[in-house]
Amino acid sequence: MNTFTWTMGHLDMAATSKIVHSKQFRKSNIARDELISRAERAIDNMREEFGTWMEDEVASLTSVMTAWLAAPTDEDVSGELYRRGHDLKGQAATLGFPIVGRIAASLCELLTAEQISQSNRITLARSHVNAICAAVRDEVRDDTDETAKALATELEAAVARFL
Repeated sequence: MNTFTWTMGHLDMAATSKIVHSKQFRKSNIARDELISRAERAIDNMREEFGTWMEDEVASLTSVMTAWLAAPTDEDVSGELYRRGHDLKGQAATLGFPIVGRIAASLCELLTAEQISQSNRITLARSHVNAICAAVRDEVRDDTDETAKALATELEAAVARFL
């Protein structure tokens, strides 16, 4: 067993890891196809909640964006804005909004690019967050919507021009 400790602010946490060997896993009596089918049904049953989850994520992103606009050089707020964008980048496709994931990926790239001036970073970040808000508000889910596709492409190109 391995033990390691890390510190986050005033909170000390310790964790123990254990090596698990493949022969320790029990073989399932359920066929792989059945397991996949069950997982798909579970996701389908939760699908109605996806829109609400996205709205909550966007509300959180918007809140952090407001804080970041008030203090764009604050590393903690900048880090939180990045984390919100990164969460959306990873979750959006699963929640049925792949276009939001694409725009959030561009936002993350923007926020980590050191060669962009602060004024350009603010302008582009606002554009990204506004695009994400509009996509969720208007239920624009993927790039079959020509306007959303063009907007995502333009935002990616704008960030790329600075890299």
